[in-house]
Amino acid sequence: MQILNGQKLSQKILETLKTSIKKKQANIKLDIILVGSDPASQKYIEMKQKKAKKVGIKTQVHDLPDNTTTQTILRLVNNLNQDPSTTAIMVQLPLPKHLNKLEILNSINPDKDADGLTATNLGLLFQQNSTAIIPATALGIIKLLKSYKIPLSGKNAVIIGRSLEVGLPLLALLNAKNCTCTLCHSYTKNLVDICQKADILISAVGKPNFITANHIKNDAVVIDIGINKDTETSKLIGDVDFKSVSDKCSFITPVPGGVGPMTIAMLLSNVFKIWQKSNLSSRGTK
Repeated sequence: MQILNGQKLSQKILETLKTSIKKKQANIKLDIILVGSDPASQKYIEMKQKKAKKVGIKTQVHDLPDNTTTQTILRLVNNLNQDPSTTAIMVQLPLPKHLNKLEILNSINPDKDADGLTATNLGLLFQQNSTAIIPATALGIIKLLKSYKIPLSGKNAVIIGRSLEVGLPLLALLNAKNCTCTLCHSYTKNLVDICQKADILISAVGKPNFITANHIKNDAVVIDIGINKDTETSKLIGDVDFKSVSDKCSFITPVPGGVGPMTIAMLLSNVFKIWQKSNLSSRGTK
């Protein structure tokens, strides 16, 4: 069994990004919209700000109260869409349940869509269009698999979780790599049987230790996207029962230190990609 070290790879990506931004003397700003006071969301934003500062990307957090209306957020997004000092925009998820998530996400100018979650960018992704801005977690997983030279073509990939942010983009990316993909969810029957056929098993269900050795076939590659808190130790753990599964698989991502760092690295890479595209566009109009 070999650990897929997202922490190590993300540091390399961020160092390269820092060098590129410095070389280009790029003036880049990421605007982050946070609604409510969810501790996990606040923690994630702190991490994003810290990494962004290290690579030379400025951030501005728009901290809105929990009772903010959809219309208020739409007005803010519209202002940021038109603000030339704003390179890219992201909305920290999850949003409070009273808000219209899709309406808010789709109000972002697709050319400033750091998370790649607008209908435009997701559509381009499923069309395998190279101009698509790809959701960071899904892109990070593909980069991680590639860095360890794990073959994808012809492999059976099982994704558990069909979220807009992770499951669906992963389906598109793995399909483009010629995987045979199965997308599972809460209505899937015989989940264990399906998982046991996976060469690559990816879990994003948000249930601690949900995936056990019984789900895994020998030498499978296991990607754990879950971030859960252990009720006994308060430590972060994944969806995968690491101890039992690690004896059976060929590769596995740890929690923490696996997918999480890659997500932040790819988010910031997306922001730089957006800046490059807008910079080229502004040159072309002069």
